[in-house]
Amino acid sequence: MPTDLNDRPQTNAAQLLVCLPELADDEYGATLDGITMAFPSEHVLVATRSPGTLPQNATTLTIVPYKTERAELEWVLTAADYSAAANTALEYDIDTVILLSNTASSNNAQLLHDLASCVREKKIDFAVPHFTLGPNDGLVNAALLYPLTRALFGTDIHAPLPVEAAFSSHMAQRLAMLKPQQLATQTTNFLWPITEAAITGLSVREIETDAAPPAPPDGDFNALFNSVAGSLFADIDAKATFWQRARTVSASTSVRPVEEASSEVSAEIKSMIENFHLAQANLQEIWSLVLPPQTRLEIKRLSQLPSNAFVITPSLWARIVYDFVLAFHLRTMNRGHLLGAMTPLYLAWVASHLHTTNNDAALAAQSHEQTAAAFEMEKSYLVSRWRWPDRFNP
Repeated sequence: MPTDLNDRPQTNAAQLLVCLPELADDEYGATLDGITMAFPSEHVLVATRSPGTLPQNATTLTIVPYKTERAELEWVLTAADYSAAANTALEYDIDTVILLSNTASSNNAQLLHDLASCVREKKIDFAVPHFTLGPNDGLVNAALLYPLTRALFGTDIHAPLPVEAAFSSHMAQRLAMLKPQQLATQTTNFLWPITEAAITGLSVREIETDAAPPAPPDGDFNALFNSVAGSLFADIDAKATFWQRARTVSASTSVRPVEEASSEVSAEIKSMIENFHLAQANLQEIWSLVLPPQTRLEIKRLSQLPSNAFVITPSLWARIVYDFVLAFHLRTMNRGHLLGAMTPLYLAWVASHLHTTNNDAALAAQSHEQTAAAFEMEKSYLVSRWRWPDRFNP
């Protein structure tokens, strides 16, 4: 006989809150079993948007409503998730919060345990998983998100837009203090908790896991790219006072010469390079408003190379991204059009990355670190352009 939700332990006994994603009826019991397995001797508060009957054997769990409004971004945590989780934690005086967006992770007892332990035992304010990805996976993260947050905010977190997270009461207080306009940009409802932690001096750490991250939804890549990149650029714009003063804390990775690319070029890479050539011919007017002459000259030289020699160096890519970050800040043009003009350059970087790493995991990891290190080395370029944009006008 199931336990009635009104007949449950007092919530003031709980020091751990687990906030769940939307669950189907057949997933609910398995998810609660996973939480019980992760914390067998602890009373846990479980927040869910669709509370069901509490299984009879789940005597150490208490279910509370999780009031959050979400759009279609179920694959990643949103501003609404953080706000709701933080407010729930403060309401029940909770020390540690686990926030999940991935249904599969709800049943991963080891991941739940490791996230909570990182916050509790290691006294970390914000902990995220470090997923093991294939050499050709997570390339928007490798090209933009990781190197930008590492270079500008000094946080060596490979996934700064988390799909799972755990945080302390200190981080909950920070998230609860954010104003509504800080919880959402004009283009998305993403939140960048790594940068929020950085500017307030809170500690962050990632933990290794064998769990698989949820994939972004199928659909229009250009729209997804614009949403993610635009949200991060807006966050960088809002926190410019901090990162212009902040000292970069890197993982001590030096930029080594790019490996010589393979002479063979796949049809997929050739297609991306051909699209870059079309963009080079059609987007000159727009790129001239964003990129300084030296960068445009390097891009022109790149467009004249044969496919088997097509390589974008980490330093060139870092300057290109910084130029677009600045143009976003200055509102050089409509921000949607700006990010649309950046997409072919990103795909050109992807073509270069795929060509030079040749589906080799070790080479891909090396490329990611070289890229991040180049962003650190070129940070002064962004700071100079940001403070004196007229000096560098195209």
